Amino acid sequence: MGDAFKRFGRVGVAFMFGTTAVWALMLILIPHVMLLDYAFHANPGSIAKGLAPEGLTFYSFEPLFDELAGNTFIRTLLTSFVVTGLALMVCYPIAYYLAKVATSRWLNVLMLGLLVPFWVNEVLRAYAWRTLMAKKGLLNQLWTGMGFDPIEFFNYQIPVLNANIALFVGLIYSYILFMVFPMYSAMESLDKNQIEAARDLGASWGRVHRKVVIPHAKPGIASGCIVTFMLVAGSYIVPVLLGGRSSFWFTQAIESQFSVLNWNGGSAYALVLEFICLVFIMIMMKVFRVTLRDITR
Repeated sequence: MGDAFKRFGRVGVAFMFGTTAVWALMLILIPHVMLLDYAFHANPGSIAKGLAPEGLTFYSFEPLFDELAGNTFIRTLLTSFVVTGLALMVCYPIAYYLAKVATSRWLNVLMLGLLVPFWVNEVLRAYAWRTLMAKKGLLNQLWTGMGFDPIEFFNYQIPVLNANIALFVGLIYSYILFMVFPMYSAMESLDKNQIEAARDLGASWGRVHRKVVIPHAKPGIASGCIVTFMLVAGSYIVPVLLGGRSSFWFTQAIESQFSVLNWNGGSAYALVLEFICLVFIMIMMKVFRVTLRDITR
């Protein structure tokens, strides 16, 4: 604190603390207090009809036990888990290549290649994938040009999850940076001599990654999984544009509650989703044996 006062002065420190306090109050504390208040009270219409009691109640949470809302919630969570796992499998080699293989010249080029598509609005990126994966889109034109039948990206349903291939591709692509960069940051600090020493001692590449790279990159892997899962579970645009009616997402259920002015029901749904995301954070911390300080480092 003394160093902060010397560097920024009292006015500077007061400004930083003040803006942080206002940010936390206006964007975190007050919205969550309102969310809790709405969630644990029934909407006025139900109270007026005698369907719900006044005061604190779990009435707004009861629709989650209905078949449609419950199945939508479970399917969203399962799909988010699978998408996070697939994103990890896709992004791990990319992060390792960027951190330990690519030269400085190619690193800049590849980083630019990852970043440039994200300068485009998420809606436009989702529409681009929708166009590419249409039955007569570019991907199917190339595929049928080789003599194969067109791929039904939007109609083929993945068992259990009841989600189509297009949704998986769109979700992984939309949040790929949030998986790559935390792992890249963690792997970059790994001394390359440790990898070379393991190879000199006869370790296979698989063993090198299991015993050297992954243990060192655990905070980055955990951070990437946490952020990706939360973004996927809370996604709205991509499921709407690429999922279709058969891939109804839980965020769409939340939006439908607010759209009919049922703020209490929407708040209850949102609170449950937030709670599950917090549980996922704790699970990741337990699995990878990392702390919040490790993740945010």
